[in-house]
Amino acid sequence: MARLTNETGVDLIKKFEGLRTESYTDAVGIWTIGYGHTEGVKRGQRISEAKAGSFLRSDLNNAERAVERLVKVALNDNQFAVLVSFTFNLGSGRLASSTLLRNLNNGDYDGAPAQLNRWVKAGGATLPGLVKRRKAEGMLWSTNGAYTYSSDVQPKPEEEESSQKSLMIYDENRYIRFEVIASTGLNMRESPNKTARVLKVLPKQTMLYIGHHVGMWTSVDLNGNGELDGWVAEDYLSPVIR
Repeated sequence: MARLTNETGVDLIKKFEGLRTESYTDAVGIWTIGYGHTEGVKRGQRISEAKAGSFLRSDLNNAERAVERLVKVALNDNQFAVLVSFTFNLGSGRLASSTLLRNLNNGDYDGAPAQLNRWVKAGGATLPGLVKRRKAEGMLWSTNGAYTYSSDVQPKPEEEESSQKSLMIYDENRYIRFEVIASTGLNMRESPNKTARVLKVLPKQTMLYIGHHVGMWTSVDLNGNGELDGWVAEDYLSPVIR
């Protein structure tokens, strides 16, 4: 059975996402409502707080599955919730490429709060809201709870330890490159929506850079020039490891 975020984690996410019951456009012009919900949102739309909570539970699914897929060690419910909050905020690509994940998968639980605190900048500036969110996540991480493995994750064999440690993942302060891993190619769309116009199909192993995160989508920069070229589903990207 798929693992779900506990109520403590959902409450943390709600606090920092903020509730908007009327639709609005976000920083990149995407219509948004509730706790950051974007799928199918239109101008002038209104929803109740209960509906916003329902949207959030659904929207968290992508982050939850990403955490289950990427984390190879046992997590208690609060630690799972923290990583879901982080992923929902910043995207699965940034979790996948992070020193936080690399160290955690090598058994470093105690260092997670400090690693979380590195993710507080946007556009080169430290944002107070992100500082507070990372601090709250770090405090929740350190709260005791029973450890369990996600439904599709098994303990990592000891003999894999040395090879895992040898992998070098780019530091989060650098401009990380990703590649398309979809075997049949990946649709790059005009906006973060499954019904949006397909601009082009990116072949497997296409190299690109990621930008703004909206739900299951991330904006992409194909040439590294800082321009938004389109949107792709984040689950079909993998950080380039050298």
